[in-house]
Amino acid sequence: METIQSIERKLARAKQHEPVEAKYPTGLVIDLRGPQGNIFYLFGVAKNLLRDLAVPDKEKTEFKREQDAQTSYQGHLDLLRKWFGIVFINNE
Repeated sequence: METIQSIERKLARAKQHEPVEAKYPTGLVIDLRGPQGNIFYLFGVAKNLLRDLAVPDKEKTEFKREQDAQTSYQGHLDLLRKWFGIVFINNE
Protein backbone atom coordinates (compact mmCIF):
# COMPACT_ATOMS: atom_id res chain seq x y z
CA MET A 1 0.00 0.00 0.00
CA GLU A 2 1.31 3.40 -0.94
CA THR A 3 1.60 6.28 1.46
CA ILE A 4 0.06 9.68 0.86
CA GLN A 5 3.55 11.15 0.54
CA SER A 6 4.44 8.61 -2.15
CA ILE A 7 1.33 9.47 -4.15
CA GLU A 8 1.94 13.20 -3.71
CA ARG A 9 5.50 12.79 -5.04
CA LYS A 10 4.20 10.89 -8.09
CA LEU A 11 1.58 13.56 -8.73
CA ALA A 12 4.20 16.32 -8.47
CA ARG A 13 6.43 14.48 -10.99
CA ALA A 14 3.47 13.94 -13.31
CA LYS A 15 2.55 17.63 -13.20
CA GLN A 16 6.02 18.52 -14.45
CA HIS A 17 4.96 17.08 -17.82
CA GLU A 18 1.82 19.20 -18.12
CA PRO A 19 1.56 21.46 -21.14
CA VAL A 20 1.87 25.16 -20.45
CA GLU A 21 -1.58 25.70 -21.90
CA ALA A 22 -4.08 23.04 -22.96
CA LYS A 23 -6.71 23.77 -25.59
CA TYR A 24 -9.45 22.59 -23.24
CA PRO A 25 -8.02 22.40 -19.70
CA THR A 26 -9.89 19.93 -17.52
CA GLY A 27 -7.75 19.35 -14.44
CA LEU A 28 -8.23 15.58 -14.78
CA VAL A 29 -5.74 13.27 -13.08
CA ILE A 30 -5.56 9.69 -14.40
CA ASP A 31 -3.61 6.90 -12.71
CA LEU A 32 -2.12 4.79 -15.50
CA ARG A 33 -1.19 1.91 -13.18
CA GLY A 34 -4.64 0.34 -13.24
CA PRO A 35 -7.43 -0.19 -15.75
CA GLN A 36 -7.49 3.53 -16.53
CA GLY A 37 -4.09 3.09 -18.18
CA ASN A 38 -5.66 1.02 -20.96
CA ILE A 39 -5.41 2.92 -24.25
CA PHE A 40 -9.04 2.13 -25.11
CA TYR A 41 -10.18 3.60 -21.78
CA LEU A 42 -8.18 6.74 -22.62
CA PHE A 43 -9.78 6.90 -26.08
CA GLY A 44 -13.17 6.81 -24.34
CA VAL A 45 -12.14 9.63 -21.99
CA ALA A 46 -11.15 11.74 -25.00
CA LYS A 47 -14.41 10.99 -26.81
CA ASN A 48 -16.45 11.91 -23.74
CA LEU A 49 -14.48 15.12 -23.18
CA LEU A 50 -14.95 16.20 -26.78
CA ARG A 51 -18.70 15.71 -26.34
CA ASP A 52 -19.06 17.08 -22.81
CA LEU A 53 -16.98 20.19 -23.53
CA ALA A 54 -19.03 20.86 -26.69
CA VAL A 55 -15.90 21.00 -28.83
CA PRO A 56 -16.81 22.28 -32.31
CA ASP A 57 -16.92 19.69 -35.10
CA LYS A 58 -13.94 21.26 -36.86
CA GLU A 59 -11.81 20.83 -33.73
CA LYS A 60 -13.11 17.29 -33.20
CA THR A 61 -11.90 16.48 -36.71
CA GLU A 62 -8.52 18.04 -35.92
CA PHE A 63 -8.25 15.98 -32.71
CA LYS A 64 -9.17 12.78 -34.56
CA ARG A 65 -6.55 13.53 -37.24
CA GLU A 66 -3.88 14.08 -34.57
CA GLN A 67 -5.01 10.95 -32.70
CA ASP A 68 -4.79 8.83 -35.84
CA ALA A 69 -1.28 10.15 -36.50
CA GLN A 70 0.03 8.87 -33.14
CA THR A 71 2.16 5.75 -33.36
CA SER A 72 2.88 5.15 -29.68
CA TYR A 73 1.22 5.00 -26.28
CA GLN A 74 3.33 7.97 -25.15
CA GLY A 75 2.22 9.92 -28.20
CA HIS A 76 -1.41 9.43 -27.22
CA LEU A 77 -0.67 10.56 -23.66
CA ASP A 78 1.06 13.67 -24.98
CA LEU A 79 -1.92 14.41 -27.22
CA LEU A 80 -4.34 14.15 -24.28
CA ARG A 81 -2.10 16.48 -22.25
CA LYS A 82 -1.97 18.98 -25.13
CA TRP A 83 -5.71 19.03 -25.69
CA PHE A 84 -7.13 18.51 -22.20
CA GLY A 85 -4.30 19.16 -19.73
CA ILE A 86 -4.70 15.70 -18.24
CA VAL A 87 -2.12 14.80 -15.60
CA PHE A 88 -1.00 11.17 -15.72
CA ILE A 89 0.39 9.25 -12.77
CA ASN A 90 2.40 6.14 -13.48
CA ASN A 91 5.13 4.04 -11.87
CA GLU A 92 7.84 6.69 -12.19
